[in-house]
Amino acid sequence: MSRDGREPLLEAMRQKLKIEGGKQIYKKRGYTVEPVFGEMKWDSRKPSMSLRGLVKVRGEFSLMCLVHNVKKIVKKVLEGAVSLPGKYGKLVEEAIPRYRQEQLTLVGAEV
Repeated sequence: MSRDGREPLLEAMRQKLKIEGGKQIYKKRGYTVEPVFGEMKWDSRKPSMSLRGLVKVRGEFSLMCLVHNVKKIVKKVLEGAVSLPGKYGKLVEEAIPRYRQEQLTLVGAEV
């Protein structure tokens, strides 16, 4: 008797984890791709895609990836780990104090 349509998949995973080295192989997933998908789903507060159809879902997913990568770049720039050339560098210099002020406010630190 099965309560879940995914029961065969769960059983197959249990078998994979029982074999020699199965757990070590599966552990690699934790620091490869899966955290990125989790962050994307959490940040956008959406467990599934909004659009339907393969072409539309691919477009939506591409936009989600773009936003995720832009957020990473902006965070690195504001932390000072990456510098931007020319006029963009000046914009960053003006934005960093506001960014740090907001970060301190979010964590409840006194400024």
